[in-house]
Amino acid sequence: MQYRQFFGQAAIYTISNFVIAGIPFFLLPALTRFLNPAEYGIIGMFTMLVSFISVGVGLNVHGAITVRYFDRSGFDIRTYVTTTLIILAVSTGLMLAFIAIAGSKLAGITAVSQQWLYVAVLVAFLQFLVQIRLVLWQDQKKPMKYAFLRFSHAVVDAVCSIVLVFALTLSWQGRLSGILAGWLCVAIIAVYFLIKENWLSRSVDVACAKDALNYGFPLVPHVIGALLLGVGDRFIVNKALGTSSVGVYVVAIQIGLVIGILADSVNKAFVPWLMEGLVKANKSSQKKIVILTYVYFIVILALAALAVLVAPYILPFIVGPQFQSVGPLLKFILFGYAFTGMYYFVTNYIFYSKRTGLLSILTVCIGLLTLILSWFLINTHGLKGAAIGFMIGQASLFLGAWLLSNFCIPMPWFEVFQPRKVSK
Repeated sequence: MQYRQFFGQAAIYTISNFVIAGIPFFLLPALTRFLNPAEYGIIGMFTMLVSFISVGVGLNVHGAITVRYFDRSGFDIRTYVTTTLIILAVSTGLMLAFIAIAGSKLAGITAVSQQWLYVAVLVAFLQFLVQIRLVLWQDQKKPMKYAFLRFSHAVVDAVCSIVLVFALTLSWQGRLSGILAGWLCVAIIAVYFLIKENWLSRSVDVACAKDALNYGFPLVPHVIGALLLGVGDRFIVNKALGTSSVGVYVVAIQIGLVIGILADSVNKAFVPWLMEGLVKANKSSQKKIVILTYVYFIVILALAALAVLVAPYILPFIVGPQFQSVGPLLKFILFGYAFTGMYYFVTNYIFYSKRTGLLSILTVCIGLLTLILSWFLINTHGLKGAAIGFMIGQASLFLGAWLLSNFCIPMPWFEVFQPRKVSK
């Protein structure tokens, strides 16, 4: 892939991701003036629960589709996609059964009622369907179709949330209903295109199921560890400081997520380019990958620093008076997301090598250590401690994954700095 094509696709992914992930950001000025911190905290706890439930719904097998798209090794890709949908259906049923048994206890811990826990499972199910469609378009290098689906989601989510929260005054319930409506609409569109573009088969295959589960199931601890790093601190904040503090912290996270969205978008364009370069497996292609990676590291850190400098001037326009205490948290959150973006780039090598079990061990270990650190920091420094813990955790995860990636697939990380030898 030429650099111009790479950056063009990265721009499309960035714009589409900013639109969809920007919904809560662009609603901040209104929501933080219409809802109090406690109500916003419930929204934050719900979205956190969706993230955790998503681990069990689908078992991360959608990631295996990308690997098999480029390396099919005798697998029929249509049968493979269909088989992942069967895994999704079975795992969703098991998750619903779990909520039926343990939902009341979970509701007491999270401040989210059992009724809305069922809704969280449904949202996780719909997200998986959409992710399969997006992954296939990403692998085919069709960013415009990818952007279409993301824009559709953005429109429905935003319109429904505005009508339900502001016009019908349904408070936090209106926002959660808007989230559900957005995913339901876009999931229907995703399934339509899966059928239209002939990605589904009438048969399933045990070998496909085993292969997908061998890829996805070892990632479950990894995803849990990543969630402990990314959103686990909200449990501690809720326990130590209350739901209102969760609301303030979630607002800070949503502002910092601007850096995270940019990082995720660039990574989506980088993955196909990286896969092609690793298949070639020559020094020239590896050096190009490493140079681009270093440039990205510098840019993402510089953007985080710029955002820190600008934030105090624009914060009064973004959030309401009850949420102005997010200011001291932002510098840690922004740099934390910069490290998250750097982590995205180096984990791709581990995914390609299929050594996902090692990544799971790393992520769980760092996640647990970060939770312990966050508990100490939150109890000594309040919400600022949560933000500091988030930044330290993301930086540690990046450095650990970088070392692990070089163990799985050695790259010329330091050779690119050595001067070229001039032949005599």
